[in-house]
Amino acid sequence: MSKKYFSTLFILAFIITLITLILSFFLVKLLHHPESQPFPTVSSVTLETEASQANTPPTQTLTTKELFPQTPVVHNQTVLKNPCPVPKKDYADYSYLNVGQNIAIPDKTYVPADLVLLDKSISTSPICLSNQAAIPLIVMLIAAKEAGYTIKVSSGYRSYTTQQGILSNDIKSGNPHATELVAKPGYSEHQLGMAVDLTSPSINDASATGKFADTKEAAWLQDNAYKYGFIESYPEDKEEITGYMYEAWHYRFVGIANALAIFQSGETTNQYLEGLQN
Repeated sequence: MSKKYFSTLFILAFIITLITLILSFFLVKLLHHPESQPFPTVSSVTLETEASQANTPPTQTLTTKELFPQTPVVHNQTVLKNPCPVPKKDYADYSYLNVGQNIAIPDKTYVPADLVLLDKSISTSPICLSNQAAIPLIVMLIAAKEAGYTIKVSSGYRSYTTQQGILSNDIKSGNPHATELVAKPGYSEHQLGMAVDLTSPSINDASATGKFADTKEAAWLQDNAYKYGFIESYPEDKEEITGYMYEAWHYRFVGIANALAIFQSGETTNQYLEGLQN
């Protein structure tokens, strides 16, 4: 392909990224339901000041950036803490690390530094995700909704310990393909905070089930997810390459430019990221 073609693709990716960032300031407010949210989320949060005798106490609206600084937000003795795990030491940024069946995260204690809680309107339970993946995710799910498809997140960030428990339970249940369905602890994209399992009301929000592959929501994602920087990590007929069985529900955020390149090349996420590292 010509250099002009690739230049056009990257210009398009830049424009989409810019639009995403601009829209994010407005979109985070769309998913705010203050009457039903016990924790700060990616959407806006309004804090009431304390010790006011007035009937209408003053309020302060916090933006996404203000919600999750390195230290808690303090407002008139009200402390707003990020309910997601936070690192207990400094780590390298593993956001775009190539991990797989036989490729481990260098430090099993790794916790992303920017985890945020997803709004309950787009998740089936309290779920944390890297902030750099969360905002594009919101944009994607809103686009799906506008197209007539309701998609929710059933899983996001998982710690080493959580992953260990999931695999252990699958093995104990007698599943002979447990390690082809569930990543070993320390080998999961979920621990990077950049991967999500998706579901929909059409299958009763069931998580990590083959039923999702036959839904209209899954078809929409296959055609559109890359436009928002997400790629299906374990595609059909690529089991020998990925080491995992087909998972129509599992998507990883790799950025718009990378997702576009993977989508057009037909490579798996592992193949593409390995190529970048080499």
